[in-house]
Amino acid sequence: MLWPDHCVQDTPGAAFHPALRAPHAALVLRKAFRRAIDSYSAFYENDRKTPTGLTGYLRERGLTRLFLAGLAFDFCVRYSAEDARREGFDAFVIEDACRGIDLAGSIAATHKSLTAIGVPCVNTHEFV
Repeated sequence: MLWPDHCVQDTPGAAFHPALRAPHAALVLRKAFRRAIDSYSAFYENDRKTPTGLTGYLRERGLTRLFLAGLAFDFCVRYSAEDARREGFDAFVIEDACRGIDLAGSIAATHKSLTAIGVPCVNTHEFV
């Protein structure tokens, strides 16, 4: 499914929140910049063939455990978590740091899918 234009590069909709402070961030991953194909996962475009490069980036640095959050829980976060597991990473979704769309039961389907592949949904209070 192609969504209406959103988070268009070089527009306020694509900007990080002004209160976000991440001076240690070494990578800003760009995805979904091809007009004919949408991109939910941070690992692959929706053609399921075109990698974003994230897998190699993480492996080169020896990273094995990922914590995912963001928009939308039931699309981009879900597909990223599923692909992270497929690529062999331990993945956790920080659910209270996400928001879902809930299109035709997609939030319930996301919970079911993540449970089936062993991706726990956790909350921020578990890290404090």
